[in-house]
Amino acid sequence: MKNFTKNSIKQIVKYVKIFFEGTLRVESLGVFSFQQGLLQAPSDATEQQHSFVSKINQLIKLRQPVAQWE
Repeated sequence: MKNFTKNSIKQIVKYVKIFFEGTLRVESLGVFSFQQGLLQAPSDATEQQHSFVSKINQLIKLRQPVAQWE
């Protein structure tokens, strides 16, 4: 299980896009699972967790490339 800080949004999006399924932990928010390339809120999620999941999934759905050649 990979650990992230709450502010590492781009890293979380990249991780979910690359691995497609699994679990991750976000500091101060808890453990989240992701399936089919989308983050899922826990069954007993708080409003803050729902907001975070929504924000991450919105960025994933923009379908921007994970990495760009420079």
